[in-house]
Amino acid sequence: MELYEKIEEELKKLPEDYVLYLETSPEKAFEVSTAVMKYFSKKKDKGIIISANRPYKNLIDVFKKNNIETSKMIILDGLSKTQHADTPTKNVVFIDNLSALTDISLAVDEYINHTKERKFLFIDSLTTMLIHNKPIVLARFVHNILTKMRLNGVGGVIISLKDNSNPDIRADIAQLCDKVLKI
Repeated sequence: MELYEKIEEELKKLPEDYVLYLETSPEKAFEVSTAVMKYFSKKKDKGIIISANRPYKNLIDVFKKNNIETSKMIILDGLSKTQHADTPTKNVVFIDNLSALTDISLAVDEYINHTKERKFLFIDSLTTMLIHNKPIVLARFVHNILTKMRLNGVGGVIISLKDNSNPDIRADIAQLCDKVLKI
């Protein structure tokens, strides 16, 4: 079974406002992320992507190459600004860096509160965010984001690398999700 089909099958089983904690290997992370975004694109939901692994421009190029519609997505780019590659664009919010959790939280709040359509939130790498933040601080941030999602009926996916994440933060966050899936 193709990876996209496996992810689609798993995501279809969950309620619309689910939160999925998806663990994968470093070798599959890019392919898994792309498959998740393809699924949400086909559903035509509005989405916000917290991009910890790829700068906005590269992410958009990957999405176009994989026929992933981006017009309904807002990307929170935590990489480009530190590299002075933060050219203003319609569907991107440049965050100073991945440790600017308050800025990320405020951007997520604005998106959730100003979008009436069904929406999703996608964190492309909890593991990468952990490099830039203390585990307890990141756990509180994710708990806060997940609480906002639950209160507003927003579903989403959090990707983390198997065996590379802090076991304490993994346990804290996984227990808040509807399902843990290992691919």
